[in-house]
Amino acid sequence: LGYLVWRARRASASARAARPVRLRLLFGSTTGSSEKWARHTEAELQKHLQLAGAQAEVHIENLETFDFDSILEKGVGQCADIVVVMLSTHSEGLPPPSCSHFCTLLDDHVHDFRVGKTALSHLNFAVLGFGSSDYEEAGHFCTAAMQVDAGFAALSARRLLPVGRVSDTRDADSQVTPWLERLSELVMRLSQGLEVEHDPTGNAEDLGLGDGDYSDGESASTSVGSDASQDRGADPADLEDLHEDGCATGGASKGKKEVREMVTKQHREQLTKEGYKIIGTHSAVKLCRWTKHQLRGRGGCYKHTFYGITSYECMEATPSLACANKCTFCWRHHKNPTGTEWKWKMDDPLEIVAEGVELHRKMIRECKGIPGVKPDRLEAAMTIKHCALSLVGEPIMYPRINELVDELHRRKISTFLVTNAQFPEAIENLRPITQLYVSVDAGTKESLKAVDRPIFTDFWDRYLSSLKALEQKQQRTVYRLTLVKDQNMSDIPGYAKLVALGKPDFIEIKSVTFCGESKASTLTMGNVPWHEEVKVFGEKMLSYENLDSEYELACEHQHSCIILLANKRFKIDGKWHTWIDYDKFHGLVEKGERAGLGFAAMDYSAPTPDWALYGSQEKGFDPQEKRVFHNRTKRRAKEGKLSEEQLRMYPSNPADS
Repeated sequence: LGYLVWRARRASASARAARPVRLRLLFGSTTGSSEKWARHTEAELQKHLQLAGAQAEVHIENLETFDFDSILEKGVGQCADIVVVMLSTHSEGLPPPSCSHFCTLLDDHVHDFRVGKTALSHLNFAVLGFGSSDYEEAGHFCTAAMQVDAGFAALSARRLLPVGRVSDTRDADSQVTPWLERLSELVMRLSQGLEVEHDPTGNAEDLGLGDGDYSDGESASTSVGSDASQDRGADPADLEDLHEDGCATGGASKGKKEVREMVTKQHREQLTKEGYKIIGTHSAVKLCRWTKHQLRGRGGCYKHTFYGITSYECMEATPSLACANKCTFCWRHHKNPTGTEWKWKMDDPLEIVAEGVELHRKMIRECKGIPGVKPDRLEAAMTIKHCALSLVGEPIMYPRINELVDELHRRKISTFLVTNAQFPEAIENLRPITQLYVSVDAGTKESLKAVDRPIFTDFWDRYLSSLKALEQKQQRTVYRLTLVKDQNMSDIPGYAKLVALGKPDFIEIKSVTFCGESKASTLTMGNVPWHEEVKVFGEKMLSYENLDSEYELACEHQHSCIILLANKRFKIDGKWHTWIDYDKFHGLVEKGERAGLGFAAMDYSAPTPDWALYGSQEKGFDPQEKRVFHNRTKRRAKEGKLSEEQLRMYPSNPADS
């Protein structure tokens, strides 16, 4: 009887102590990752609260449409009012554009003398940010989330947990789950009317550092509206996209860091879904669409036109999926890792090449069933003769790049390597390759920062040093300009000035490739220059800095919206020699290795066919191939729905094909 009385009294006390809970989950995102975790959190909290029989309302809402004034209103009665914000970071440490108004209003309330400093004292809150710890040095690691956290605290809201920072350099589940478990415990205590210990410090918590590795340093939070995040160098895109592996506490971690794999589970899933074949822990190959085109006799890529490669004998690969930029025009939509130095496990270069070759051949064999594939070309494609080290990421970042290049050359595979001009020392130390490219994406520091969104704070100095390093190379060198309308086409004189730094053999000027709509990119077809616009750009560029005395328009490939400016020394007796004698190149490499002799770009040049020349009737399309137009294009041409500007993009009217 005494036990039953005790049970009854305890139940009665619990009933009196229980409090209704109003919990609002708010997310701010560009690509959807914050929303994904907000919905996961909603489901988890709903489950725990229902099992406990708690009286609770859990709502989820996008900050884009959220009514800010609603957080100023106190809940009814003794309601435990909780707000959880999950937020990514956009360029310059700013919040995603879709929710910038929320952050602006919060900032206004913090600094408005008419708003009481206890305006949010009725709220309990927690903030979770998504970003990349690679941007911490630049001051942009979950900056927006930290500013929101500081804003809530400045208005006397009670912080349940330190602001969590999820980094894309580690698996997201292992970071978010512990944070969510702690949040659930606190929410349950509030629903039971129990006291919780609030965190007064504002120290950020880096969730991916592991037990015992949290920083005990000063607060890393910044007040809302602070200029502390400005002018510090980097420009990450929507940093949450790659959130994969750790929530952080504002300072450097203690102890020895583990050597982890570059490609996380999410990276691997995303890249595999898009057709990449992942090699080991940091490399990949993918079959280029031009390989498939030329297998069917439908034309080769611009490198076939400019340099004489055979597209169906070319392998597209990278030994480093990581990059030090987050370019606005990245055709991989930022699904690869980022970094400024090699900090991952390192695979053997010979194994990378061997597996890459095997995976490429496997993809070639899978083309056998494609209608129109020519049997002789399919057989020839099994012997790889060229490798474009430009797939995604920064190939030259791989510390053993020279060994990898040597192995390709040993297999008689030519090398075309593209670097993003952020690793000048690696360029200086690079052994001879067939052709070395440097991406020249802007003519000014401000434009480069806006377009490439580099991680390095000294990105401009690295850019200029990379161009200067190019001049020291004896083999073929190229500036590659990718034109994005309304972003980097206005400063033609700036580009012309940069030519003097590297004195490249060739300058490729191409239109940006539009890869479809993506939440990670704001590019549209309106940002894609027509071929005629690319030609005008090249012609104008030659008129600055006396470039026309050294360079001339040599080739074009209308199909790819690209033109080639070549140094006049490649015009021998009135005939352009932009093509490459690949057999001679490999002979020079072997001779150089045996005798320690160097060789120069002119030593393996070859004549350029007339159809590849600038202004030719073929506009760079090999006459041995057949141009095939999409059925939609032919239909629109026959219906007269193609403009004159569009028709000029084709060597002939698609309606006549």
